[in-house]
Amino acid sequence: MDLDALKALFEEFDLAAFLPKLTDVLGWVEMVLRIAVMAGPLLLLGFGLLYLLAPPKEANYGLGFRCWWGMASLDAWQYTQHLAGMIWSGLGTVLTIVMALICNAFRRMDPMDMVWGAVKCLGWELALTAIACIAINVMVIVKFDKDGFRRNE
Repeated sequence: MDLDALKALFEEFDLAAFLPKLTDVLGWVEMVLRIAVMAGPLLLLGFGLLYLLAPPKEANYGLGFRCWWGMASLDAWQYTQHLAGMIWSGLGTVLTIVMALICNAFRRMDPMDMVWGAVKCLGWELALTAIACIAINVMVIVKFDKDGFRRNE
């Protein structure tokens, strides 16, 4: 084996040509973070509009906002779907606008600040969605008894 020929081969070899450019990698990171931040609000908005405009006709275990009191009767089920549709579509609309503005600011951030900003956004989305779900359950429990009959007001 000729050592000089091997040296010449490695002198011409450029490892940097095989690595992606840092600007390309950061562009992919920004895109993934934007998708992660915007997915939740868009899903909330989509399911909210679905429950509001075309709710499932009867209680089922596949589609719809399910809670024990909401599945007790047809009246409770329809009320629950309408309420969930209003709350989720409203929350989805607000979160979509707010998160779009925050995602717009990602372009001017350092990569780690961008990641921590996305983590904070996802935390807020999760917390607000949990609060909305708890509120829907509480409102249904206040409105209906465990057998699905409306409470006397």
